[in-house]
Amino acid sequence: MNKYAIVKKSASVILFAAIVIGVFWLMQKKVTDNITYCTLISIMVAVALTYFQSRFLADVLERSESVKNAKIEASGLRARQKRLEEKVQKLTTELEAANLKLKAEIADKPFDQRQLQQRLKNLNCLYALSKIVNRQGTPLEQIFQETVNLIRQTYRYPESTCVRLIFDGVRYQTEDFQKSELSRHVQIKAHEEDVGIIEVYLQGEKTESGDDTLLKDEEDSLLSAVAEWLGSIAERKKAEEKMHLFRNLIERSNDCIFAVEPKWGRFMDVNHRACDSLGYTQKEFISEVTLKNIDESIPDDYAWQKQIETLKQKGDIVKEARYKRKDGEQFFVETSLKFITQEKQDYIIAIARDITERKRSEAKLKAAQEKLLETARKVGMAEVATGVLHNVGNVLNSVSVTAESIQKRIRKSKVSYLSDAVHLFEEHSNDLAAFLTSEDRGKKLPLFLANLSQELIEEQAKQLESLEELTRHVQHVADIIQLQQSYSKTKGLTEPASIAELIDDAVKINAESLSRNKIDIRRSYADLPVMLLDRHKVLQILTNLISNAIYALAKSSNQEKILALSVNEFKQGHIRIEVRDNGIGIPAENMTRIFEHGFTTKEKGHGFGLHSTALSINELNGSIVVHSDGPGKGALFTIELPFKTQETTA
Repeated sequence: MNKYAIVKKSASVILFAAIVIGVFWLMQKKVTDNITYCTLISIMVAVALTYFQSRFLADVLERSESVKNAKIEASGLRARQKRLEEKVQKLTTELEAANLKLKAEIADKPFDQRQLQQRLKNLNCLYALSKIVNRQGTPLEQIFQETVNLIRQTYRYPESTCVRLIFDGVRYQTEDFQKSELSRHVQIKAHEEDVGIIEVYLQGEKTESGDDTLLKDEEDSLLSAVAEWLGSIAERKKAEEKMHLFRNLIERSNDCIFAVEPKWGRFMDVNHRACDSLGYTQKEFISEVTLKNIDESIPDDYAWQKQIETLKQKGDIVKEARYKRKDGEQFFVETSLKFITQEKQDYIIAIARDITERKRSEAKLKAAQEKLLETARKVGMAEVATGVLHNVGNVLNSVSVTAESIQKRIRKSKVSYLSDAVHLFEEHSNDLAAFLTSEDRGKKLPLFLANLSQELIEEQAKQLESLEELTRHVQHVADIIQLQQSYSKTKGLTEPASIAELIDDAVKINAESLSRNKIDIRRSYADLPVMLLDRHKVLQILTNLISNAIYALAKSSNQEKILALSVNEFKQGHIRIEVRDNGIGIPAENMTRIFEHGFTTKEKGHGFGLHSTALSINELNGSIVVHSDGPGKGALFTIELPFKTQETTA
């Protein structure tokens, strides 16, 4: 309560008391002596007068007080206004002085002022460009078009400035675009490659003042800044577009794709194919399911941690496993796992492909392949047997020729002349001396016997030579048959063998054909250890290749026919066998078909030899390739086989 209110109330109380007392005294003196009446009348008059005072006199007093207060406040305000006017006048004076000083400085440096104004425009342009870029959902094309207009407004003479922006072959330009001689070009780069260009053209003639030309440093720096910014924006937008495209491709993939957290195998993200194949929703995958729940090869945390260790060592692994769907059904998958570290965070990318149908096909193919291999093995054995019989037949022909030659010599033998001489000796046994010295026949008989003896000795030598040749042929037949029998007993067995001896045995089997076609054998064998090999299968391979080379040489018109055989260890645990001939060669169109089943160029061939050879080499985990420079230029068959020794298997 303020001081004025207290005074007002005090005055009202005093006035009320005075009125009551005065009226009471007056009534008692002039009207009645009754104290009660006097009191009531006094109070009523006092109340009426008090109401009148509060209703009218108080307002007057208040108004007079308000006027007084207002006058006081007005006086204070006038004093304050005067002080403010003095300060304003002082500041105005100071500002005028500063303005004059600034004008003087600007007058001294007009170019700096324009440079500051241009820099301000540049900043406004970059600010406006940032607002455009930060608008959500603004396409790159709109950003480029608005940038063109912003650049135009930044220049001192926008109405005379034309701007064009080219990005990825698409043009964005200002209205009424025209080229001019006065221009500026800045390349837009993304990933350190030129992806676009900003072109600015100034219409009209070039001014003489260097300050008014288009090519000012501030304007150039703006173009460079905008080009750099647009390049980064383009990189980001392109990256976002590629990310969006990549996500769509992942979602539409036929394979199940997972992003997995390595520590516990929790899923961080999956594609739609994974959800469809396994029966879980994406939310269930991320919140409830782990890789251990679907992969039967990972039954517990220990198995998972062991697989993670292997994955960290190798970086990526590919494995076959069985996945379990939500309903419990299982199916075969081939899973590719890759361990990735990005921004100090480890991830596993898993790509699983359903191979159930492939497994069924592989089972059928394996059964068919086993049947085919068995057939090929039998065909290969028949091929070797055919070669053996062919060579035996050739040797028997030689035996027959030799025996016939011996028979002819025996029939034409002059040994019968010896019996005639003996008969003459018997006739003249009594006068043998006279017969030999007196008669003409007797005189010629010693010389005849001497000549006959010489001829019989020569005849004996020829007969012995023929008999020795006959013996060799018979022994050759025996050796071939024995060799075939020895290898047929070891079919399918791995045993110690010398690869050089195996090559020589294959040569022996084909010896007659080699000799008949006058083929020169050239050997080049490296010093190799005794190996553990399937002797029968390797011999079958070598016999087929040598037989094939003999056929090519026999059909060749070359005077010198060469069959070169070599073997070496080209890397540890692997040998390379080469069978080279200078025969009729192989046409280019036959190079890809030469190992096909049923393909042959021989008149009486069946196309099993090289096919069975390739299958046998495949069974031995080896490989075979053929090379030829063309018809008439020979051929080279190269075999590579792994091998072990008794030391490595001990």
